[in-house]
Amino acid sequence: EVEIILTWVNGENNLGRKVNVAEISKDDNPSKTPDIDSTPDNKVPGEDDIDDAPVLLVIKTGIEVAIKYISLTGIIIAIVGVGAIGIKKFVL
Repeated sequence: EVEIILTWVNGENNLGRKVNVAEISKDDNPSKTPDIDSTPDNKVPGEDDIDDAPVLLVIKTGIEVAIKYISLTGIIIAIVGVGAIGIKKFVL
């Protein structure tokens, strides 16, 4: 189980592609045998206890969400309207 916390300061120069680097800083196992090919928390690239993941930080405004809800509402009103006209025309 791994918990990763991203702390980010919002700013115009702090957007875009960032590289998140994580390394195992402490290891333990039931047999108490040391890891033979890496040393925890030594920040040496290439060891199997360190990895990176690119992260893309972008700003998303609420206008896109509002447009989706407005469009969905319009479609639902159109469907109900067409159904009401059809029922009125063919049933009543």
